[in-house]
Amino acid sequence: MSRSYRKFYRSIFQAGSKVRKFDFFRKNPVGNAIKQQAITGNTGTILIVDISGYSQFVKQSDNSIGAKVISGLLASIISNNILDFQISEIEGDAILFYQYGPSQPIELVLVQFEQMLVAFNQQILQIKPTCPQATILSIKMVTHYGMISEFTVDRFRKIYGQAVVEAHRLLKNHIHSHTYALVTQEYFLQTQGKNVEQFRGGSQLCEIYDVGELCYTYFPYDRIDNWYTVLRYK
Repeated sequence: MSRSYRKFYRSIFQAGSKVRKFDFFRKNPVGNAIKQQAITGNTGTILIVDISGYSQFVKQSDNSIGAKVISGLLASIISNNILDFQISEIEGDAILFYQYGPSQPIELVLVQFEQMLVAFNQQILQIKPTCPQATILSIKMVTHYGMISEFTVDRFRKIYGQAVVEAHRLLKNHIHSHTYALVTQEYFLQTQGKNVEQFRGGSQLCEIYDVGELCYTYFPYDRIDNWYTVLRYK
């Protein structure tokens, strides 16, 4: 440790210093981040809505036009958040929603996705004349349930936990579709009085990821005649 660093260190932490203890952390953004306290021990829903075709769209479109298009599409998703999920973050091509407490009925989660998809497609139709590349875009949804921790950095709230990691991994699935709603086995188990066999139109899969085996049911929305049929459970 250099002489100048030792002097700086003593000025912050030693008793009797002219510099008030922890003033460094009050002024330093990293120090502020360290001081934030996590809120832990809550179960809830993690819901990710992801834009399919995003990378290809970015390559094909002008930067300023593309940013405006994506901004409008993300806004159309958020404005149809009828179940009042909170937003943890917007990740460029995806929105991470979450909600503490019991799970919502699966049929309502699917209805919300369908409303988001309708609004998204309407937005695509409006911008198609000026940005035809936007027609390659669509959305998919992952819905998961588990333990969630939350922490705050400055004005931003973030969620953390194994269930959050698992939800992100599920975006890397092997579903041969760009437009679908995926509901995990853990979410189904939380929904009272409903099981996967009661829903028509869904396909069940289990896949191995670096976090272990994850099982889910997905509902394809590639064709308009698939819409709402998933809600006609027995």
